[in-house]
Amino acid sequence: MNKQGSPSITLLISLLGVILLSAHAVSGGSATAEGDWPFMALIYIRKVGRSDIFTCGGTLISNRWVLSATHCFETPDRNLYRVRLGEYSRSMASPNEQDFGVSRLVLHQSFNPVAFVFDIALIKLSRAATVNQYVSPANLAAPGRCTDPAPIFPIGDCFTLGWGKTSATGNTSDTLKKITSHILPHQVCQDFTESNVAKYNNRAVRRCQAKLCADYMVFGQDTCEGASGGPLVCRHSDNRHYVHGIVSYGTTVCGQGLPGIYTSVAVCRGWISRMMNP
Repeated sequence: MNKQGSPSITLLISLLGVILLSAHAVSGGSATAEGDWPFMALIYIRKVGRSDIFTCGGTLISNRWVLSATHCFETPDRNLYRVRLGEYSRSMASPNEQDFGVSRLVLHQSFNPVAFVFDIALIKLSRAATVNQYVSPANLAAPGRCTDPAPIFPIGDCFTLGWGKTSATGNTSDTLKKITSHILPHQVCQDFTESNVAKYNNRAVRRCQAKLCADYMVFGQDTCEGASGGPLVCRHSDNRHYVHGIVSYGTTVCGQGLPGIYTSVAVCRGWISRMMNP
């Protein structure tokens, strides 16, 4: 269960995260098993005469809708994209996979490509997904406001998921990986990005931008190219994982030990509901 802590407790937790970041030297994400995260989605760009290209991750949030990031869709033509659910290994076919076209692509109308504000998108699948142990919708964080404190969870209860590169110079991962993540208080998030603004391509986090910061509990682990659009999930007191963030951007060279930036699902819950039920 997420709890709101006092400023001193919040700072202590943040400093502990930074200490842990400095104490390890392991790169790349941790392995998962098939079916561990049944809400994970892959988004592909269709290429005529060539194999489709994996571009971003996403999260199944109902049997017809996938949550992702607006910056993943430079060309907003739904016919250019397809979605795969039930994926684990991108190189090995599995009977658990389900493939879909896109019947509707909804990009946030206030997305700012310079500041990456409201970097959130919804994909309506061409048909309903068949829900089973390998394909099942995720739970979303409860609605919130941009002025709410960042949620606090015990260290080890939050993960970022995806098939992105596990190092700055490596390839995208063949199998689904997870990175143990730690959500930072908003002020710590702003301070980190403002003091390293060049490394964030001049995208410092400002107050009330519907963003979250999360650092990674092993130095060198990071959300690199290909992880965009995927979820940041945290375990609640009911022992279920809820989506709190959408991978948006990070430093220009990943793996530098600086926090990744996510779109806040809690702040965007109203928009999600309106777009799914116009």
